Amino acid sequence: MSGTVMDLLVVADQILILVLLIAVGYAAVSTKIMDPRATRGLSALLVNITIPALIVSAMQVPFTSERLADTGTMLLATGAFFALSFVVARAASRAMAVAPQKRGVFEFAIVFGSVGLMGFPVARALLGTGSLFYVALFNIVFNILLFSAGIAMLAGGKGFGPRLLANPGIVAAIAGFLLFLASVEIPSPFIDAIDLLGGVTTPIAMIIVGAMLATFPAREMVGNWRIWVASAILLLAVPAAYCCLFAPVFADPFINGVMITMAAMPAAANTVIFAEQYGADSRLASQIVFVSTIGSLVTIPLVATVLL
Repeated sequence: MSGTVMDLLVVADQILILVLLIAVGYAAVSTKIMDPRATRGLSALLVNITIPALIVSAMQVPFTSERLADTGTMLLATGAFFALSFVVARAASRAMAVAPQKRGVFEFAIVFGSVGLMGFPVARALLGTGSLFYVALFNIVFNILLFSAGIAMLAGGKGFGPRLLANPGIVAAIAGFLLFLASVEIPSPFIDAIDLLGGVTTPIAMIIVGAMLATFPAREMVGNWRIWVASAILLLAVPAAYCCLFAPVFADPFINGVMITMAAMPAAANTVIFAEQYGADSRLASQIVFVSTIGSLVTIPLVATVLL
């Protein structure tokens, strides 16, 4: 059996674990064990407690000059990635002749992937726990852009306030990074409790994804060809473009692995929430989230095998 096929099987095995967890969430909603209120509660727990705990835990690593240099490289690579994503999103929406009132949702979905909800579990599965430090750095830039440029995309330049940046994910990442810089180790039993909280992020996140998919009427989600094109751009074209344009510039294979993994994530579930909140087309947002999330179960192993 060739090395490429073996690599694909190894990656597929890791993704299959996540798919089984997604199936649990789907079944829980389909059998009425979970309802929308329970899903919202789990989402709040994930966003406000377990992901911040995972970020702080991941940043409890020894300070070295090499890791500090890697931090600078990671932030530069993240900036380059988002610059590329904004350009690709704008060009794609123009090329597909997307109606002006729908353009913000299309561009938002292409730029802002599910790097929190799915990014941490997938990176851990594919690259190991050492990748989570860099995923947390990626999420700092992601959240700053999400709550500024992202909201402007959906609201026509309105709705942004600096207080939006004071969310648990950014606070945890900054706090964890300051502890890293100061070489401060959180003592036991506090770090043990934080580790345990962070450890439940993967199963909770995947169950939420499954629960979310179960609430979408599948037949209504797949009718528009532009949704399929946008999903293909998000899941395949953007990771490939980053690999071709920037992987040779940022020569660290591990950092590039994290970047390509983040680039391969489907549209963020928050696309729907923000679209509703800021008066954009929430149905279109739901369609892109549904198609890209289902598609990512196939494309993530493919991207990981070919590009990592």
